[in-house]
Amino acid sequence: MSIPTSFQLVNRKYTVEVLPKTVAEDLGRHGDCSRSKAVIRVELDYPDNSEHTFYHELAHALLYATTKPKLSEKEDFVDSLGAVIHQFMKTKKGKLTE
Repeated sequence: MSIPTSFQLVNRKYTVEVLPKTVAEDLGRHGDCSRSKAVIRVELDYPDNSEHTFYHELAHALLYATTKPKLSEKEDFVDSLGAVIHQFMKTKKGKLTE
């Protein structure tokens, strides 16, 4: 599975950028999501963790786009939402319609 470079949510285009390892270490995290800039940054130095991090940050962006953006402050919830979206994307099969 690959991490996209951009995507559309509601009326905003989000871009996805690399979070440099040195910045990630300084921040103490592997990714972040800026609502105001519509940017997700993901550290790519740990491939097994990069997709998980992307979907965690995507969950933040999705919640910002809902009527309940405060839910994005609940990191445990965001992490579990990101994990189930990631599992869905990895395991989806076929097409019901064209």
